[in-house]
Amino acid sequence: MKIKKTYTSLAKQTCLLAFAAGSVLFCRAQESQSIQNSIPRINLKGLTVQTLSQKEKYSMKAVGTRDTAYCNYDVTYQIFKGKGKTKKLALGLNQLMNNAITTDTAHLELPLQKRVEQDAKEFKAEWESLNTDPNSGWTFNYTKEQKFTAFHANKHYVSVKDQAYYFTGGAHGFRVIVYTLLDNQKGLPVENWHMLFSDTNTVLKIAEKTFRKAKGMSENEDISKSWFWNGKFYLPDNFAYTEKGILFYYNLYEIAPYEQGETELLLDYESLGKLLIKPNRP
Repeated sequence: MKIKKTYTSLAKQTCLLAFAAGSVLFCRAQESQSIQNSIPRINLKGLTVQTLSQKEKYSMKAVGTRDTAYCNYDVTYQIFKGKGKTKKLALGLNQLMNNAITTDTAHLELPLQKRVEQDAKEFKAEWESLNTDPNSGWTFNYTKEQKFTAFHANKHYVSVKDQAYYFTGGAHGFRVIVYTLLDNQKGLPVENWHMLFSDTNTVLKIAEKTFRKAKGMSENEDISKSWFWNGKFYLPDNFAYTEKGILFYYNLYEIAPYEQGETELLLDYESLGKLLIKPNRP
């Protein structure tokens, strides 16, 4: 069985903290909307990053069908280096990235770059096995796309975005975004959003008011009609500092059915005022 290798690319780029992104190639456009471009480059003194990408595309005719099967593997990740006060931060970022970018535990002795290459091989092998099964009669398209990038830094924290999309068959793929906020001095994640504010009850009131306004809901309207399964508003422990404010992110199914999609909730710095313990300062 002939497998067409469209391309394989291992790209490297050493720069100050930057966000890189792309797009899902072999799934319906409306299901790959999570991957975005044009995130501005940011700087943090003493911290540099090497950005690596493993990109592979394959196609073949599935056995027992007239259809062409596609396989797309596109993973971008970063390796951080720090000096002076940023050494702990770099260590924490690298550990977070190692845990997020691959679940491969069989090759822990290998550098991360080699583990990602191995992950790509295993992903392709599984896709190939399904499409060469003479008893199947089905066509299987596979996509794995993941971007792990630091995208915002200030005096106190670095914000990291782990963005992934998977499709291995079924009605639709699965996409997820996980934000992590790392303490610059400790190099450790901030475990919950309560640690950022002096008065969490007031923050919740501001957040719910902002959410209702964004969704066109009145102050007294039952929020459980379309959102929040138990009828109670809450903020997720999926958050980050951004240029404009503190961003909270609800993934698919978290507060609404699949067709409602994901929800971003931005609390701007002006509305938070002095509630934020550590302001967004360079």
